[in-house]
Amino acid sequence: MQVEFNQINVVIKEINITIPSDEVTKAYEKYLVKIAKEIEVPGFRKGKAPLYMVERVNTEKIKENFCYDYVIDVFDKVAEENHIEYLLYPDIKDLQWEKGNDMTVKIQIEHEPQLELKQIEGLTVPYKPAILEESVEKFIADLIAQNTIIKDVEIAEENDEVEVELIVQNNSDTYTVSAIFYACSEDNDYSIPALIGHKIGDTLSVILTGKKIQTNALNADFNLVDDTEYSCELCINRISRKEIPALDDEFAKDMEYDSLEEMRAKIAEEMKLRIEHINIDIENNSIINKLFTDNPFPLPMKTVEYLAFQQISDVSDDNLRKLLLNRYYYMIMNQMVQLYIGNALMKEKPIELTDEMVEEYINHQAIIQDVTVEAYKEHSKIDFSSQDTQNSIKEYFILRQIAKTCEFVIEKEPPETENTESGTEKIEEE
Repeated sequence: MQVEFNQINVVIKEINITIPSDEVTKAYEKYLVKIAKEIEVPGFRKGKAPLYMVERVNTEKIKENFCYDYVIDVFDKVAEENHIEYLLYPDIKDLQWEKGNDMTVKIQIEHEPQLELKQIEGLTVPYKPAILEESVEKFIADLIAQNTIIKDVEIAEENDEVEVELIVQNNSDTYTVSAIFYACSEDNDYSIPALIGHKIGDTLSVILTGKKIQTNALNADFNLVDDTEYSCELCINRISRKEIPALDDEFAKDMEYDSLEEMRAKIAEEMKLRIEHINIDIENNSIINKLFTDNPFPLPMKTVEYLAFQQISDVSDDNLRKLLLNRYYYMIMNQMVQLYIGNALMKEKPIELTDEMVEEYINHQAIIQDVTVEAYKEHSKIDFSSQDTQNSIKEYFILRQIAKTCEFVIEKEPPETENTESGTEKIEEE
C-alpha cells in the first residue's frame, strides 16, 4: 500500500492512498461472503444464493458499501501507523476502483494547527478595560430596574404597555387573538402610536403588517404574510405603566445608604477588586487577539460547522436556527483560536504548576464570580486535577507573564456609520 501526504494548510491534510489490486480483491471477496448472508435473491432462500448471483443482482450497492467500509478500515490503519491525529472523520474526496484494478483514494482530514508565533513578548496590545465608574453606574441602573414597579392605569401614555384583543381581517377569514403593543410615538415592530390617549375599553381601527401582528400576538395559531397589510380592530383590555424611581438621595436611602454620593462610593469600593480581576482576563484575551492578528491561521471550518449544527439540532424554528447558528459559529471559532494559541504558548513557554498557583487561579475565578472560594469550588464542579483544567491554569499564568512585557493601549471605538457590518469577530472578552 502506497501512502502520500500533502499538507493543504495548517489545519487540512490530504492523504492519497493506493491499494494494490490483490489486497482489494481479497477484501472484496471476504466482504461479499459476509454480505451474501444478509441479501435476498429471488428464487433462493436468504443467504443461500450463489455469490455470483448475489453480486449480479446488487452490483452497485455492494460496490458502494464495500468501498466506503473498506476505505474507512484502510484509513484507520494508515492513521494508526503514521500517528495521524484528526478532528472529524475523514472526508473522502475521490475514490477510483474497478474489480481487478488498484484502488486509489484521496482523503482530507482536519486537525489542530501546529503554530509558531513570531513574537510573544513586548507587544503593543489594544484592549477595552472595564471602567470602575461605568460598572458602578450599570450596577445602580440594575438596582433601579429591580425597584421599578408596574401599575395598571386607565389612559395610555408614551411607552405604556397595552394589552388588546386583536381582530384581524384576512379576505374572508377573521382571526381573534390577544396581543401586546406599546403606546409609542415612534412606529416600530412593537409599537402603535395611535394607542396614545386611549383608555381601557376603547376600540380603534388600524392597519398592521403580518409581521407586526405575529410578532406581538400571544399564542397565534394562524399565518400571515410579513409584508402584507391587514385591517385590524383593537379593543384595549389593559394598560400598564412602569414607575421608575428617580436617581437621588431618596432612592439611595431606600437602598440603605445615607446619600447618593455615599452609595456610589461604597459600591465602587465593593466592586474595585472584582473589576481589577475582570481586567486581568480582558488583558489575557486581548493578548490572544493580538497574537491571532499578528499570526493569522485558518480554522478547521468543517469541524466548526459540525459543532455549530450539533448545538442547534433540537431547534425547529428556522429563524431562531439561523440566529443561533451564526452565534455558535463565532463562539466556537473564538474558542478554537484561544485553544490553539494557548497550546502554542505552552510549548514555547512551558511552566510547572504549583499548589499555590492553582489556589491563586481559583481565588481569581471566585472574585470574578463574586463568590467565596468555597462556594466557587462547590458550585463550579471543576476537576482541578484534570489535564484540561491544568492547561487552562498554565495558560492563565503564561499570559500574565507576557502581560508584564506588554504595553496596553485603549482601543478606540470605530466611528458610527450607517449600515456598517463587521466581517470578523474578536475573541470575546470575559
